[in-house]
Amino acid sequence: MAQVVAHQAAFTAANTALVAVSFGTPYWAKVWLEQTGATLDIWLDTTRESYTQYDLRSSVWASWGPKNLWYYAKALATGQQLQENRGDTNQLGGNFIVDNTGILRYAYRSKDPTDRPTIPTLLAELEKLPVIHPTKETL
Repeated sequence: MAQVVAHQAAFTAANTALVAVSFGTPYWAKVWLEQTGATLDIWLDTTRESYTQYDLRSSVWASWGPKNLWYYAKALATGQQLQENRGDTNQLGGNFIVDNTGILRYAYRSKDPTDRPTIPTLLAELEKLPVIHPTKETL
């Protein structure tokens, strides 16, 4: 989500509301907002119901397999500061686009903790969306 935050202005220009969903605690949500400078809403899902509904899996292998360990080794070697453990390190995330009537229009389920769609990919998906004017029935 941090890469999306860095391009928040582009999403705002695309008339898009960004929301982060986390299973974390209010304390860690506040820390993340402060560290990233994000000005978006965070919804806390401590029971992970939305993770289940969006079919986001938890995987030790994906989180700690060779690909991800190599990513962390390279990050440390280049002097990047890694975040401390803030919960279940095996829970994978994703990126989703839901239109203003609640219809899921795009789903990207991460294969490992570093796997996310690119910003151009997300913006291109937003451009594909039809313009929908909600009625009282759809609100």
